[in-house]
Amino acid sequence: MKQNLNFQWSFLEGYSPLYLKEFPIGASKVDLPHTVKEVPLNYFSEASYQGLYCYEKYFDMENDLPVNFLVFEGAMLKIHVYLNGEDLGEHVSGFMPVKLDISKCLKKKKNRLLVVLDSREDPNVPPFGKVVDYLTFGGIYRPVYIESHAESYLKDILIEANSDGTLRIKPKIVGKEKPHYALYDAYHLVENFDENEHKVASPITPWDNSDKPKLYRLLVTVGKETSEFLVGFRDVEWKKDGFFLNGKPLKLRGLNRHQTFAYVGAALPASAQREDARILKKELGCNVVRTSHYGDDESFLDECDKLGLLVINEVPGWQYVGKNKEWRDNFFDLTKRLVLKERNHPSLIAYGLRIDESEDDEELNKGANKIQKELDPTRKSLGVRNFKESKCYDDIYAYNDFSCSSLEHGLDEPSSWKGAVGLPKLVTEHNGHMFPTKSFDPTDRRLEHALRHLRVMDDAYKYDDLCGAIGWCAFDYNTHKEFGSDDHICYHGVSSIHRNPKLAGYAYASQGERDVFQVSRLLQVGDVDECLLSNVYCFTNADYVDFYLGNEKIGRFYPDKEEFPHLPHPPIKIDDFIGDRFNEKLSPKDAERIKKALNLAATKGFSRMSAKEKFPVALVALKNHLSFNAFVAMYNKYIQNWGQRSAVYEFVAYRGGEEMARKKIGASTEFHYELRSMHEHLKNEATYDVSRIKIFKVDEYGTQMPYTSDVLTFETEGPIEVIGPKSVALQGGEHAVYVRSLPTSKESVATLTVKGVSGVAKIKLVVE
Repeated sequence: MKQNLNFQWSFLEGYSPLYLKEFPIGASKVDLPHTVKEVPLNYFSEASYQGLYCYEKYFDMENDLPVNFLVFEGAMLKIHVYLNGEDLGEHVSGFMPVKLDISKCLKKKKNRLLVVLDSREDPNVPPFGKVVDYLTFGGIYRPVYIESHAESYLKDILIEANSDGTLRIKPKIVGKEKPHYALYDAYHLVENFDENEHKVASPITPWDNSDKPKLYRLLVTVGKETSEFLVGFRDVEWKKDGFFLNGKPLKLRGLNRHQTFAYVGAALPASAQREDARILKKELGCNVVRTSHYGDDESFLDECDKLGLLVINEVPGWQYVGKNKEWRDNFFDLTKRLVLKERNHPSLIAYGLRIDESEDDEELNKGANKIQKELDPTRKSLGVRNFKESKCYDDIYAYNDFSCSSLEHGLDEPSSWKGAVGLPKLVTEHNGHMFPTKSFDPTDRRLEHALRHLRVMDDAYKYDDLCGAIGWCAFDYNTHKEFGSDDHICYHGVSSIHRNPKLAGYAYASQGERDVFQVSRLLQVGDVDECLLSNVYCFTNADYVDFYLGNEKIGRFYPDKEEFPHLPHPPIKIDDFIGDRFNEKLSPKDAERIKKALNLAATKGFSRMSAKEKFPVALVALKNHLSFNAFVAMYNKYIQNWGQRSAVYEFVAYRGGEEMARKKIGASTEFHYELRSMHEHLKNEATYDVSRIKIFKVDEYGTQMPYTSDVLTFETEGPIEVIGPKSVALQGGEHAVYVRSLPTSKESVATLTVKGVSGVAKIKLVVE
């Protein structure tokens, strides 16, 4: 039985021994998840949230069961816990749960729980010791609850379920009762059984990486108590010739994820954590995520199970390996807790057991593997390094390949990984700091960012012996002043810190199966050097695109399989702005020569065309008695140029013979704000709820305005509250705001109003 303790805590900055007896009047009232300090989006000091803080909670017990545990799912970094005056000690939490036996100090009524939280970076606790390329913030940022049991209960369990219907279960029981198992398909009973190793007689549907993988419910009854677990029957194999799921090869294509959000760090409830999984799978088209560099919220992992998003987890750390005993003991302890926390998730396909990009340390790496294999022998391990000569103490050789900027294409040859001979190989990071890109950068940089990610993905598909590639990273994130930009943000994401996609995000999305169509630029000549048109890339999984200028069709364009021959869905490159509109009195052969030259002049500049490229123009000119001015006149006629009245272009994408998307782009003259909600029904349950409201400034064609910085103000009506500042400036023409639910006695309608220079936009939410 679970009793949640997430509402109505008292909170104080600082600590005094007097607080052990009584909190002073004036303490703030807060709900969990909670951050000790809301920080600005950027330009702040990480010292602002590091210190001692106190939380107090009074509660009555809801049951009379004799065995009770107090569980903190996550508090950053250490907690010293007192219950009814009893000192329960100081405990390292960080990214891991803390579970305390409180059976002997509980009362039926008016229990007083006091937590002294220390959010300072402790050099003896991973990931600390040196400066880390991410911020940990502070607070009781995950839920807190009491777990109650009868005298005989299920303490722990390991469940292995294979695609042939075989179940291997290792329960740990307190008391003399034996476990009984019942397997359900939704609410339909499949089988009852009592043995810990069992082959299901009924046909089993394997769990896979589809959008709705098959999950079964396993009910485990010990005495009077029944626990429920979601089970996915699947086979995972890592081989030297690739990754296999249920016996079928699967190229892993994914992104790394930091769990933190703007303003509040990691302190957002289950709905926000689950949405991140949905963004990765459904919006960004990933089939795998690496939880860099620590254990993630259970809600995120649960959603990965439900979505078929494969997970590679990782021990807390980044580059630094401590040599003192306390640091190393903490590392081994956190490794053990990571495995115990996450080993029953079917989405989990490997453990990351080496401190990310750290030096070789045989004792540490072998020790972590020993712990993992004892607690979960069903999965493989990997160790992430950024130098090829590293020794491998794991089952899988993982390498961060940042060579994309120095190569003609994307990845270095996996055969050059000297330490990986005979082992499965996986690229665990690429791009990232090699080409940081903001959502409000110039178009050419945002486009190159997307193309670099596509080049790596193309090479990942090219190398048959490579299990896949995981990009750095999904979302921009706050970091220490020593990393990223000097504003405390690493702009390494394919999406902004607000989870809105950059062009690179659409490049990833286009490799999935959800319909995707995004044009890479606005087609305004003033946006490009020398007023040249430049090539237009369409990030899409369409079969082809018809391109129009006004009502005139320019031509039909297909995926660029020349530059990206191995991608599932290469981008469609539009490099002809004349096409079928050309109607000069020339032979077909001469017309093609002139069209090619005009398009080169439009995208490259006539002065930079080589003699070889200019030669066909000279031939046509001599043959047809054309002057250079005639060539210029054709350029002005067919290619939009500086000072001409702006044209409207239209793209129509087709897939499977059906129209998939239609997009117009022209000079922008009318503007408004567009709001889109993560979900519109907020529920106060174990914790408060949130909804992410995406905000875009768009023109009359629905095109996002990437260079606007409008100041917006937020107003709310009803039982909701905006998290973070109530007035913001758009960046890259976009923003997103999290709105949280407030307690309400009945279902209520609430409204968020957004105001700016381009008008007012509203969105309604239901709260219960």
